[in-house]
Amino acid sequence: MPSRRDVLRLAGGSLPFLAGCVAGPPAGDAASPESATETSRRTATTPATTAPTATGPTADVRIREVTVTPSLVALNSPDSIGTDGDRDDQFVVAGVGSRGRLPFDRAAFELATEETTYAPTAARQVTAYGMLWGHGDPYEPETGGFLLFRVPNPLAADSVALRWPDGERSLPEDALRRLRRPPTTFAVREFAAPASVTTGSEATLTLTVENVGDADGTFVAGLNRTGPEIAYAPVEAVSIDAAAGESATWTHSYTPTVPAPDEDLSFDFVMHWRGGDERATVGVEPRG
Repeated sequence: MPSRRDVLRLAGGSLPFLAGCVAGPPAGDAASPESATETSRRTATTPATTAPTATGPTADVRIREVTVTPSLVALNSPDSIGTDGDRDDQFVVAGVGSRGRLPFDRAAFELATEETTYAPTAARQVTAYGMLWGHGDPYEPETGGFLLFRVPNPLAADSVALRWPDGERSLPEDALRRLRRPPTTFAVREFAAPASVTTGSEATLTLTVENVGDADGTFVAGLNRTGPEIAYAPVEAVSIDAAAGESATWTHSYTPTVPAPDEDLSFDFVMHWRGGDERATVGVEPRG
């Protein structure tokens, strides 16, 4: 069995405001047996996404997506993901692309309200490994990449724009609504999977969270898996919207395919979030 640190060599939650998905690894898929399949589904309603409004000569800059999240999903070890960020902070993650090398570095960008501007934050100042799960690599003039901004939670602002030397993008109203709402508190009501499945059969993890605070909010977590043929691997960033006082359910499915499992073979779903850790163990039984 390989050590946890030998399992993955990874490079580089929340809900996106442009087409795309924050779930998934920074580059490529999480390590898992080629014969295995994993899918996820949420039953909570996700708000519609809208693009920021562009002004100024923006031919050389492409803002691929803008995400507002109360916590960051990031590597908390070389082979697992968890969450980072204090309750009084929230984050704006902007994916920047270009048609070629951009003429300015990361410090040339800023997030601006009517009264305050915020400089980009290096991911390593917030996360252990300087990488954000699902957002690719940090911004570089040659390649683009993600920009991270840490702002107060809540942020009192009528308008917010991402600015650079020759242009800007205004954040849409849905992003502003998320930035303005105060922190809330979640409770995990269910984190359950079948006690066992037959090899080649789907095992579905069910996660139910309740927003026990007074404000609408987003539950953020990092889901990992141990076994049956790997030591430890990140799986997915979890992001679930729930109104104050309401619950929401999210599911994730994985199909273990092991040629000849012994009677003690199993795997675990392991979730790390701001409130702690959750674990569900599933045994894998041979066919027939």
